Amino acid sequence: MRQVQQALSDLDIPVYAGIWRPTPGQQNPPPQYAVYATTTTEDVHLDDAVVSLKTFVYLSLWSDGDPTDTATRIRSAMYRAGFIMVEETDMGYNQPAYDSATRQYNLHWTWCLRSGVAP
Repeated sequence: MRQVQQALSDLDIPVYAGIWRPTPGQQNPPPQYAVYATTTTEDVHLDDAVVSLKTFVYLSLWSDGDPTDTATRIRSAMYRAGFIMVEETDMGYNQPAYDSATRQYNLHWTWCLRSGVAP
């Protein structure tokens, strides 16, 4: 989704739609990166027509080290781009969750962006 890429374009980490995938030149994930997926639903109807959509963005930050500073920058960037935070979870009991399989910390967000529908 272009709005997510634009919102996070000033971060100094890569942002991937879907998942990070190894490439011939990079078999290991970057030290810090974000991935996202989206779902769009109808939001508002007037006179039997859809006039507004809601797009939910499921965004995850993966990091070799403490992701706190980058998480703060992500929040600021998404707010500036007009997204509304639905939830943020670290699943780590008041600290960023650590995934032993990837040996990375991760944080997850659900964001929402409302948009009008052209007639």
